[in-house]
Amino acid sequence: MNDKKVIDIIIEEFDLQKNPKVLKEFLTTEWDLVDTEHFGEVTRLYSKKRFIYVVREEVENKIMGYAVLETNMGVATIVSVVFKKTENIEDLGRDLMKHIIENARRKECHVIKLETGTHWKAREMYEELGFKIRAILPDYYGDQEHVLMDMRLRGGIS
Repeated sequence: MNDKKVIDIIIEEFDLQKNPKVLKEFLTTEWDLVDTEHFGEVTRLYSKKRFIYVVREEVENKIMGYAVLETNMGVATIVSVVFKKTENIEDLGRDLMKHIIENARRKECHVIKLETGTHWKAREMYEELGFKIRAILPDYYGDQEHVLMDMRLRGGIS
């Protein structure tokens, strides 16, 4: 017979924006051990950063679109890309994506990833730039099928 010791626990939910210090003590004592176990050393690289790239029309200085990029330990994630409806949206989107890819390389990221709708026009552009479909996400946002795509950032883009 296996004897198990039962530990009473309390599980609590915290809003980290309202209470950002809730894990401070735990992280300062335990995170180094986790880093060493998973990466073989204390990396101290864990630092999520968020950047926004804004596309403006030159003459009237109006915002045409934007994208949000997060980086964390060498992984770049394109969180969102939004553009106004305009006749040259594909060119603007392609220029913005090339800019973001090069910036992710300069930030020493080794991979960049994103999610997009399976049947959205943007997916084709991402594939042309070198992104590969890594997973199909059925019934995702709005019950639509999406894909998880990524690109390795070693070398150049075509």
